[in-house]
Amino acid sequence: MLRALYTFLIVATLSGIAIWLADNPGELVMHWRGYEIRTSFVVGVGAMALAAFLVLLAYRIVVSFIETPASVSAYLEKRRQQKGFLALSRGMVAVAAGDAQDAKRYAAQAHKLLDAPPLTLLLAAQAAQLEGDEAGATRHFEKMLAAPETEFLGLRGLFIQARRAGDRDGALAYARRAFDLRPQTPWAAQAVFEIEAAEEDWDGALKTLDRVVSAKLIPRDDARRRRAVLLTARAMTAAEAARGQAGDARKPALEQAAALALDAVSLEPRFVPAIALAAALCTETARIRKGMRLIEEAWSTVPHPDLADVWLDMIEDESGYARAERARALAARNPENVESRILVARGAIGARDWPAAREALAPYAGPAASEPATQRICELMAEIEEGEYGDRGAARGWLARALHAPQDPHWTGSGYRSTRWSPINPVTGEFDALEWTAPVGVLAQEASPLPAGKVDASAAPVATEEAPEAAADTVRALRQVSKASETVAFQPPLPDDPGPDGEDDDKRERERKW
Repeated sequence: MLRALYTFLIVATLSGIAIWLADNPGELVMHWRGYEIRTSFVVGVGAMALAAFLVLLAYRIVVSFIETPASVSAYLEKRRQQKGFLALSRGMVAVAAGDAQDAKRYAAQAHKLLDAPPLTLLLAAQAAQLEGDEAGATRHFEKMLAAPETEFLGLRGLFIQARRAGDRDGALAYARRAFDLRPQTPWAAQAVFEIEAAEEDWDGALKTLDRVVSAKLIPRDDARRRRAVLLTARAMTAAEAARGQAGDARKPALEQAAALALDAVSLEPRFVPAIALAAALCTETARIRKGMRLIEEAWSTVPHPDLADVWLDMIEDESGYARAERARALAARNPENVESRILVARGAIGARDWPAAREALAPYAGPAASEPATQRICELMAEIEEGEYGDRGAARGWLARALHAPQDPHWTGSGYRSTRWSPINPVTGEFDALEWTAPVGVLAQEASPLPAGKVDASAAPVATEEAPEAAADTVRALRQVSKASETVAFQPPLPDDPGPDGEDDDKRERERKW
């Protein structure tokens, strides 16, 4: 409605002007070089308007003629860019689809059509990787280092290439350069830290950890854990070096290693490797009470065989009775835990207090046992049987039972299992990747019945004439079954087959472990 009203007003206005000009035609006179031109006002205005239009038209024609080459060039450039980005997108799709030939062809087209080195070089490198041309991919990534805007991208590509090739030194160099270039980048920080840790460069890893914390790339709790592990690793290295020294230099070196281990304990009060190492080093530096306090405080929450080993060996030339008393005192802090019972049994065996040792293991190996006996408990029971009664047949029965008893916890990681802790997984190089847990996939007695015709030694540990042969058969059967179990870097040794009774048994007796 308003639009029609505006149109009507405009038409009415123009009509009014036309009527007024018709009523007042006027006269327009122009003198030029002796000539006189007379015409009405309306005709004169129309002639001037026509002349202005012709001049403007001529001007536009001339300007268009002058600008035509630039317009044509811009049009061709735009079309080339469109083709280049189309080739780039098709190349990316080919890379995602795994089509190396198309990816390489489109990469060449994009590089020819586009002036965009980051994109075209990246596509060319990915196409070369897809084709298996590692040297070509490396060349493309190296070209990216020349320009500041593509340097970081090239460093990441070269880092990946070096890691694939197993060049740890090259990967570390590229990761460090990328970390220096952009300290806020998580992948560069993590790569530098992991490689330094895998190479056991503990000082370098600690410095990198400080930079990572400053950049706020990891939570504080994770940083504390990493620092505790690194300090424990440094303390282990320092302690090993100190024990190899002689004279006056030995004690200061051990004290320095102990200080590192104590720092680790202050960061992670429940970190067993640090506690065990710190307690052992405190013992070696004549601070037995401090070492004892560390183990006593930890035993209430994290009883562990490593702590028990250190606890039993803290006092030199100690009588077996005194050692058994200390074992009972520590076990009283967590009396129902299996490690406490094993600790008491070990102390009692050392004191030759066989009834106390049996009583400690009764919930696992007694007549009214309610829990399955693990391999360590079976071995302890073999010690007790032979030590108390000299019954080697019963001892062999317990050793045979240990072959298919549930395994005790180990420091376990991907493809690795050991009784000793390590700051890195020796198989994969992962940092702080070992956990204290029972191995997965280990066959227990209930899950793995013996082949038909074999004697189940666990059902009757009392020796018979056929006990040695039954133990040997059990060993052979379990070795065949174990081929299908989890592959590990370290397999705990099986107990020796004691063989038949004979007059040379005393010469072949194993060295006692407890």
